[in-house]
Amino acid sequence: MKTLRTDPGAKRLMESLRNMGYDCSTAIADLVDNSITAEASEIYIDIIARQDARADMIPKQESHPAAIVIADNGKGMSRDELHEAMRFGTIQNYSIGDLGKYGLGLKTASLSQCRILTVSSKAKASSGVRPRRHIMRWDIDHVYETNDWDLLVPEEEELESWEKEALNHQVTNENGTVVLWSGLDGPLSLLSSPNIREREKALARVMEEVTNHLRMVFHRFMQGVPGRRKLTIYVCGVPIVPWDPFCRNEKTSELDLLRIPVVSAEPDGSQMEGTVIVSPYVLPREDEFSSRAAWTDASGPKNWNQQQGLYFYRNNRLLQAGGWSRLRTIDEHTKLLRVAVDFPSELDRTFAINITKMRANVPVEIRERIESSVSGWAKTARARYDTPPSVVENPRQSPRIETPVMASVSGSNGSPVPAMESEKYPAFTLAPELSEILSDNGVKWELRKFCGALLKVLEAIHDRRINPEQIPVNILKKIYQNDL
Repeated sequence: MKTLRTDPGAKRLMESLRNMGYDCSTAIADLVDNSITAEASEIYIDIIARQDARADMIPKQESHPAAIVIADNGKGMSRDELHEAMRFGTIQNYSIGDLGKYGLGLKTASLSQCRILTVSSKAKASSGVRPRRHIMRWDIDHVYETNDWDLLVPEEEELESWEKEALNHQVTNENGTVVLWSGLDGPLSLLSSPNIREREKALARVMEEVTNHLRMVFHRFMQGVPGRRKLTIYVCGVPIVPWDPFCRNEKTSELDLLRIPVVSAEPDGSQMEGTVIVSPYVLPREDEFSSRAAWTDASGPKNWNQQQGLYFYRNNRLLQAGGWSRLRTIDEHTKLLRVAVDFPSELDRTFAINITKMRANVPVEIRERIESSVSGWAKTARARYDTPPSVVENPRQSPRIETPVMASVSGSNGSPVPAMESEKYPAFTLAPELSEILSDNGVKWELRKFCGALLKVLEAIHDRRINPEQIPVNILKKIYQNDL
């Protein structure tokens, strides 16, 4: 049969590949996957806002555009290996335990956030061969102009001074890889704002989002995975602390795990076998945590209710954090239940892993078994949630009042402060929810500001620093009715 070669139009396909659903945090996580596969033990992520030239500073401050740098001390790549890595649809045989899948992550993740992707890599030295740094670049504007798949290969002297500095990151002195994003666009374009305050706000927001995402997704690698060195990730020079969703340093109850063998049918008729390990955990109530700070941190990026549910891990890398995948609905009374679901890469098709590696589905083959087990675990979590908390020894640890406080102290005007039973002041029971609202960046600022003020009022009443009788009647009425 005759064939007719049909190359895809570079401009249109490139634009499609730039819109795969990544945000900055998930795109960076995809590059961290590559670093881990390259056996890196240190990864540096530098988020740089635009810097204007300042001749009045000593030393003189040079200008440079906004950029993001991801550098690691992995084994690095030779020229041919780097060329292949920059290909869309990299030809690579992934081994068991690798975090890659489609051969697209480096390119699609990076170019979803920037217009220029530059990669510098130096392979480990071999006997008699001096390691050399190789640099290659995808430039969106160049692709659009030529409508062709031309990969640029800049020489060191063709780079700007700030690019040279970024691409020669100190962590790669011996070997390693540096990924440089420049020409940032989308939400990251705020890092290039002419308004310095706007740039600073954008920088703080991106740093927080990236840190929270990476400390969750790669917490196992940072805590230590058998067979490899512990991973340290730095964001803007600061090492991040891993976030364990199951709070195993607290009084978490680990229930009996399930081991479920699964056979997956492949398109070519072959079969893949693997074992799914399901590990349920019931976390402590607020009063059982070691501190208020530990309780707040355990709430996670999406806060307690949204963080309950299934945590899918593929080769120790977290894909999905929370949610019940249509097994049940989110419920305040089961928010202490979190379930780890571990599966090997052999079962990728069964769990319907997508390119961005941000979600997974419960396979039909094991759905019924997991659903019936979740129902029993939910009852255990509900029982712990409903258990009356013990007496709080340090009232500052939690504003929630569980026992009456006797009125033995006078208010600021000399009048006695009335007893503060939870029945008389039911707004005290709102304190944990108020704290949750305060830490949720998705809630409108006006509501967060009001809740912050209300929480301060409740704590002041509890500490007997103010007399509730002096609070304006209309405000007291709203507090009494729990009317926010």
